[in-house]
Amino acid sequence: MNLKSKVPSLISISPEASIALGNFTLAITEAVSEKEIYNKLAENLPKILQADRGSVTLITENKDEFEVFSLQGPEGMLSIGKYFSVDNSLAGLAVQQEKTIISKLNADRIEIDAQQLYQQDLLSIMNSPLQFSDRIIGTVNIGSYKENAYDSTSLELLTLVSTLVSNYLERQHLLEQAQIGVKQYKTYSKQLESLNHVAEELCAAMNESEVFSIITRSASHIISAQRISYCVPNYKDKCFEIRSVFSENEVMKSATVDMENSALQFVLQSGSPQFFENLAVTNFTDHLILSKNGLCSGWSVPVRVKGEIVGLLNAASNVKINERAQQLGVIKMLSGIMGVTLSRVNLQEQLEHQACYDTLTGLPNRHQFNQRMEVAITQDNPIPFTLLFIDLDRFKVVNDTMGHDVGDELLCRVTQRINQQIRKEDFAARHGGDEFVVLLLNKQSKAIADITSARIIKALKEPFQIDEHSIFIGASIGISYFPEHSKNSEELLKYADIAMYHAKKQGKSSFKLYSSRLSDKIHCRQKLETLLRLAVKNEELHLVFQPQINEDGVFAIEALLRWEDPELGVISADEFIPIAEESLLIEEITHWVINQSLQMIARLRLICPSVYVAVNISAKNCLYPEKLKHCILTGLNDANLPGSALELEITENVFLQNINNTNKLFKDLGHYGIRFAIDDFGTGYSSLTYLLNLPLNTLKIDRSFIQDIHCNKIKLGVVKGILVIAKSLSMNCLAEGVEIEAQKQCLDELGCNRFQGYYFSKPLREKDFLLYLKSNLLQKS
Repeated sequence: MNLKSKVPSLISISPEASIALGNFTLAITEAVSEKEIYNKLAENLPKILQADRGSVTLITENKDEFEVFSLQGPEGMLSIGKYFSVDNSLAGLAVQQEKTIISKLNADRIEIDAQQLYQQDLLSIMNSPLQFSDRIIGTVNIGSYKENAYDSTSLELLTLVSTLVSNYLERQHLLEQAQIGVKQYKTYSKQLESLNHVAEELCAAMNESEVFSIITRSASHIISAQRISYCVPNYKDKCFEIRSVFSENEVMKSATVDMENSALQFVLQSGSPQFFENLAVTNFTDHLILSKNGLCSGWSVPVRVKGEIVGLLNAASNVKINERAQQLGVIKMLSGIMGVTLSRVNLQEQLEHQACYDTLTGLPNRHQFNQRMEVAITQDNPIPFTLLFIDLDRFKVVNDTMGHDVGDELLCRVTQRINQQIRKEDFAARHGGDEFVVLLLNKQSKAIADITSARIIKALKEPFQIDEHSIFIGASIGISYFPEHSKNSEELLKYADIAMYHAKKQGKSSFKLYSSRLSDKIHCRQKLETLLRLAVKNEELHLVFQPQINEDGVFAIEALLRWEDPELGVISADEFIPIAEESLLIEEITHWVINQSLQMIARLRLICPSVYVAVNISAKNCLYPEKLKHCILTGLNDANLPGSALELEITENVFLQNINNTNKLFKDLGHYGIRFAIDDFGTGYSSLTYLLNLPLNTLKIDRSFIQDIHCNKIKLGVVKGILVIAKSLSMNCLAEGVEIEAQKQCLDELGCNRFQGYYFSKPLREKDFLLYLKSNLLQKS
């Protein structure tokens, strides 16, 4: 249907009508809305044609009635806003015939509009269909008090006017659509900019609660919504928990929603975003509640973590939603950002849990225990407490003869029995290996220390049935009091450890209270310090080197410090390094190690030009950053080496104790190309916050995770998580303590391609290491 094709090419009209037509054309050209076009039309019709009444009628949405939209002339029964039927009307006849029609009015006319206009003394009428986008939307109507007022010329002229109006309606619609498009584009641009701000804000979120709060608070500014909520399914209780909500009213702010007959369940089952145009007619229980509180439409979008739906992000508005596809796209992007953030936060929380809790037993670890004890000591008006230091008897025999799996299970059973013997307010932790510690936290702790120790010893003497094994162990317990024995946490641990040593020495499965007479161990430590000072002076310390391997062979070496005393023989680094740190010998020793290592790597680079050396530094070294920096730069200069020839390894407790100093030191040294690595990653307080703050190159996975990785799913999962973190932070990842082919193969499958351990080579003196490296290079060639 195209009424425009019916417009005559030439019409003979009077000069007055021609002027009026021109004025009308100019008027609708300047019109800025559809309504204004209709008003100008009704106003000018009587001037263009011989008319006493001009009107525009529009077909209603249900298409069975006309509405009088604009009118010039007498109102009568057909005033503005009045409705009359399309059927049995002259206007309806023009629409039906799709052409302009002329009608004479008299008392015998049966059409509704004809009767009502005749009652106003109108005798002639013309109705012309009004077209818009290939459909008729109404009629243009004129009427006269004269008989036979209209002829074929009048008909053609009204048809022309209707066509002009149709053209300008389409023009106006295109302009309005263009304006809407520009407005939508600006809105969308602002929404995308806001999404970027939200994404930046979410980067700092440390837990789920912060994520929910940021999303619900920010979403209300991004999309047209008066209520934003995040819900998670609780399958056990068959409900949804509202975890966070931003709303302009109090409706459903802290509640659960039953899954049955809920829109949330519908969206969860569909697995896809849903738009609800009218909340009042969905018949979902939750929608009816929202509808009664003035909300009329909304969306629900699944939030996924690793492909699994973990919650639903919901929005509701109190107005009808325009651009719903665009709005839905924005909320989908918002849910996507939320899913990625939750995945990151969950991983961080897992790591932080692993940093504070022992992965095997679930008990707090040494780091958390130390924090708890410091809190008890430093609080206002501290309450006296008792420290129990528990060491298992005969555990090493069980572990060595029955295997690590049985040993691990035994530690878990020991944990259960210890927890059964202490009160809720007491605090138990795994100190490391087969050592446990307990804080008895109240004023009566001294009175019950002996009783609690005896109960723990008795419980642990009972046999453990693991698989087909009946295992008998025991425990030795040392006891120290705060503040009687010391007000220092390290000393309290040391004294309890000394007491435990004497309990074990006097026959095991017993407990001992610390006293000054038990300080033989302290004297031994003092003797070691004296011998260490002589060893440094007499150059009894030496270095050994262990290769770090990738797919191309040796790419780096780690320098390891050794001490062989003429009197005591080989002394473990675990014994003398803490003494060196406490006595401040560590600074002199570290400087010596750095210089010796750089001289070694200079010689090594004659054979392997790109190899670098890794040197461990301690927390004490970072207390004096300028001295350490001077030592390193001087050593590099003396050896004629670039900064890339050196990597500094720190443990996590180093930057925990000296985060500001360490951060500045590392950034300063990083300008020289020096590399940095976290040693024993995963055994301390592994926080993404600290990883983000330090310019690190490498994460070294602690050997405790590599041991049994090929047959322990928990350790496999931890290593996999560390590799994900390293990759996401663009860091290298090196596995320490690789000893067998099965471990190497498992790490290969996980995508770890840097290794260190006895599987490749034990630590070697320089001469032996040179032979090893030459042999390695010959094999590759």
